[in-house]
Parts: sequence; C-alpha cells; structure tokens
Amino acid sequence: MKARVQDLSDRLVAKWTSPTGVELMAAGAVVVDGLLRHGPLSPEKAGELLGWPADEVLSRFHAMKFDLETEAETGVETWHGIQDSGPGSGDIVGAGVSLNSARPYSMELRGQRVYGWCVMDVLMFPVVFKEASSKVTGRCAATGVPVSLTVTPDGVRDLVPADAAVTLAPATGADIREVFCDRVNFYATADLARAAADRDPDLAVCSVAEAWSVGKRLADLF
Repeated sequence: MKARVQDLSDRLVAKWTSPTGVELMAAGAVVVDGLLRHGPLSPEKAGELLGWPADEVLSRFHAMKFDLETEAETGVETWHGIQDSGPGSGDIVGAGVSLNSARPYSMELRGQRVYGWCVMDVLMFPVVFKEASSKVTGRCAATGVPVSLTVTPDGVRDLVPADAAVTLAPATGADIREVFCDRVNFYATADLARAAADRDPDLAVCSVAEAWSVGKRLADLF
C-alpha cells in the first residue's frame, strides 16, 4: 500500500477509535440496522432504537459532524418508490448506508439493494454485514462511465473497468459527507483519479483492491 494511502488509512482508524468515533460508530450502526429492518425512520422511531429523545437525534449526530440524510434533504425517490412529500417529511433515510436511489453507489445488504454515500461505504458495509458476495455498482466521477464489481469477505472481483481507481480523502473537519464522502469516488482509470488528486492535494489515489483493504480495516472495528 502506498505511503499516502497508508497514512490516510491510519488516520481513519484513529478517527473511528477515538471516544467520539466509538460513540458515533455505535449510534450509526443502530440507525443502519433500523433502516435495513424498517425502511425510513421517523425521528421518534430512531430515538426509540437509540434510547435518545426524538428531538435530539439529528442534533446529536450533527454535533459529531455526521449529519444524517433525511427525505426532506433528498427530495427524490427513496425506499417508498414515491416522491418525497416535501420539506415537512423528516424521515431518516441514510447513515452511510442510504435508501436514496439517486446516490451513485449501490450495494446488496441482507438481500436488499441499498446505496452508499461514497465508495468506502459500498466497499466496507458488505464486509461489516458478512455478505458472502455483494454486487456493487457506481460510476466514474469524471466521465460517468459505469463501474461494477463484487465485494467479498476476502477482497473484490469482477471489476469493470479493470483499471478503475479510487480517491481517498481525510475525514476530519466539517460534516463527514463534505470532507470525506463527496471526495471518495470511483474513477474509470488511475489517470483520471490522479487528475482529481492534482486539483485536491488532500486526496490519495489507490486501486480498488487497496480501497477495499482500507474498508476492511474499518469494518473490523464494528
């Protein structure tokens, strides 16, 4: 693994093993499990699952720089297969694992097609859930070219395009989607990924197999 990728991997592990990271990971796991079991979660249902007051669910995650995804935010087709009902609809639909079908990355968990905020989510969560195999799809952030692969407990296979690459980012600072997820993307070639990294020096470029290895380290923390 390249030194820059190893450094970012180490920093991600440090983030999620810090006291706040441990608390966030535990709470996030409850929300993800709830989404897979129940579909979109009202603040009341999420609060029940977490043992938190319903009116504190979103604010507690926000304080940990991990804004949950809600239907009011997406305004697009989600789990229900219907359009969001508008700003009054505040059901939670995403916490890394997302029910928002407009997201560019998808995976199979518990026999369901669900979505991820970024490439790391769709590489990591199949390992977290011990899926024997999970069909993952995405698209190149530069060209829109489809990217597909199968994630297994031992690595990835069936990668198309075969030379697809991933950009990896730090996960500190603002909300995690802003500083990490929005910058952790598939690219159809390593050259396209390197061009993205040239524009954003915080990024590291790695192969999809290397990115899976980073995801495996994170999955092992759950």
